[in-house]
Amino acid sequence: MAALPEIRINTQAEIRRETISEDQYCVVVDDFLQDPHELVEFAAEHTGEFSRPESGYPGQQLLVQNDLLADIYRFIRSDMTKRFPIFRGGMKLWTFLSMVTLRPGELSNLQRICHTDPIPRPGRTIYAALVYLFENEDLGGTSFFRWKNRELVSQAEAIEREDSDKAKAFLEENFPSFRKPARYMTGSNEIAALLCTIPARFNRLIFYSGDVPHSGAITAPELLSSDTRDGRLTLNIFADVLPK
Repeated sequence: MAALPEIRINTQAEIRRETISEDQYCVVVDDFLQDPHELVEFAAEHTGEFSRPESGYPGQQLLVQNDLLADIYRFIRSDMTKRFPIFRGGMKLWTFLSMVTLRPGELSNLQRICHTDPIPRPGRTIYAALVYLFENEDLGGTSFFRWKNRELVSQAEAIEREDSDKAKAFLEENFPSFRKPARYMTGSNEIAALLCTIPARFNRLIFYSGDVPHSGAITAPELLSSDTRDGRLTLNIFADVLPK
């Protein structure tokens, strides 16, 4: 676990709510950090410590220490609990620096479709935040979806845990998009309908429920890189919370 420099948020940043659907929304904060370049330089200095996670994330991640993220965590606990139906008490937070790096042909079966974040414990729910730390907005923001056939997706997830080849055959049988060359999911198909996309912007934070199907809006995968200064670097924060 790598130690970050102490990170401070911009207390003058404007917080706004963006509609995802009739019953879902996210929060967007531009110019979120006082000095986002600190994180970019930190990531560059620790490039060799990034690794492929077991979570299914399509790239590399670096788990970072929580203590120097106190300002961000304070913001989530004090402000986001007023804007979302979650309790402040008992919240558990953890954070990664992340880079999407996989080319479409390298994606696993489930990395080719949108996803929800796993609920860590019964009776709890998961929320997520990310801060975009790249200048090139063509690397893509975040898209949100509505499942069209959640039952089939759940079946594919169960099969994938046992046998990836059988899962691929199942997905090809049930979803025509899996009979085409692999790609990141960036629009509506027979699996899910695109609801909205929050564009990327350097030093923009978005905060949302991990229960809403989502995916990186990666329409130009040829731009992906493992170079922390040029690649799709983000700070990803997860909150294990008790819903109201």
